[in-house]
Amino acid sequence: MSVTAKNFYRRPLPETCIEFSSELGKKLFTEALVRGSANIYFKLASQFRTQDEPAYCGLSTLVMVLNALEVDPEKVWKAPWRFYHESMLDCCVPLENIRKSGINLQQFSCLAKCNRLKSTVSYGDNSPDFLKKFRTSLVNSVRSDDQVLVASYDRSVLGQTGSGHFSPLAAYHEDSDQVLIMDVARFKYPPHWVKLETLQKALCSVDVTTKLPRGLVELELKKGTRPLIMYGLKAYVNINDSDFATSVISWNQFLLCDPLEDDEEEFQLCCRKFGQCFAPHAMCCTQKTFDADQKNSCTECSTDQNEACKMICSEIRRTRFAEVFSSSAVAALLIAWPFEKGYSERSDRIGNLAEKYKNEFSAETMNEMNQLTTQIRTLISCSKPPVVININKPDATSNKCCKNKIGQSCACANDVNL
Repeated sequence: MSVTAKNFYRRPLPETCIEFSSELGKKLFTEALVRGSANIYFKLASQFRTQDEPAYCGLSTLVMVLNALEVDPEKVWKAPWRFYHESMLDCCVPLENIRKSGINLQQFSCLAKCNRLKSTVSYGDNSPDFLKKFRTSLVNSVRSDDQVLVASYDRSVLGQTGSGHFSPLAAYHEDSDQVLIMDVARFKYPPHWVKLETLQKALCSVDVTTKLPRGLVELELKKGTRPLIMYGLKAYVNINDSDFATSVISWNQFLLCDPLEDDEEEFQLCCRKFGQCFAPHAMCCTQKTFDADQKNSCTECSTDQNEACKMICSEIRRTRFAEVFSSSAVAALLIAWPFEKGYSERSDRIGNLAEKYKNEFSAETMNEMNQLTTQIRTLISCSKPPVVININKPDATSNKCCKNKIGQSCACANDVNL
């Protein structure tokens, strides 16, 4: 870059904001602390980050929250330490995409859910009812030490430069109705206080990527769980990755077909159809996408895995599903799939078999399956184009798909490599 190119050392805060370290800012914090409305500040301050990339505000905010809530990622950051870093948040959106254009509210929530957090999203609204709800959620958060409220807002409404931004909220001053924003872009603005009504307006700005308002995310640790340590789902939210959405639609349509008369043929057909749809999206602990044509692309039960991984892998490999697939990663995905009771006879059959195995799993493996189910549900709900779940089942007068023997003409079986 040329030495004459325009560059900046921070930005002055606009009049709408009060700098945290100013005399007034200190006074507001002291009064909030005395009233018990700054408890969560200390957890957040101990993990306060400056985003590593200009578009990493969402990632850095989430890393800050995860470490503040003492979530063990069960992954090594820098040996021997396990600790969250932005580079580890790569399950809902490719990091390269985030580096270029950041993330939206849906994607942020997806990442939070994939990492053991309860995530409740509230889209911005200019109504008095929303402001009241905002104030209540904020008070609950700042008075706790295990709940964090994150704002996705438009900087320009606060009189700042830039547009969409994420940052956690750390304290509330009741008398002046102001909130402390722990701005993760510390190279640009320091932490600052802002009127709640002003921030409410900034939450209502429409995100051009989703056509929805920005808003709030309430985050809390899902206790008694651990992150996915052995398996995972590789699918991305809102980045024109239509493969996953198309696979879900194809799988749901297949489930609506009548099952084959022969139980073994039906089982084999279901497994192979699922593998065709989702093998490219199944991951094991190596974090590589599973390739059905490369059996060794997923290292299972290797010597460098911990005992929990080995046990989970071993239990999945003992199921009938794993006998069909080249990798237990696809079998795990099928067992964890959120089958809807009564969706169809075919769905109930394979769902009941998956449930049978779940009842025999250890607590470690069941945690893995439950977390994987959460990830699947989250990515289905966020995937674009919209996934069609409730498709009309063929009526009795139509040709009953999949009643034919394998190899004969059948809409559901034709594209399955048997």
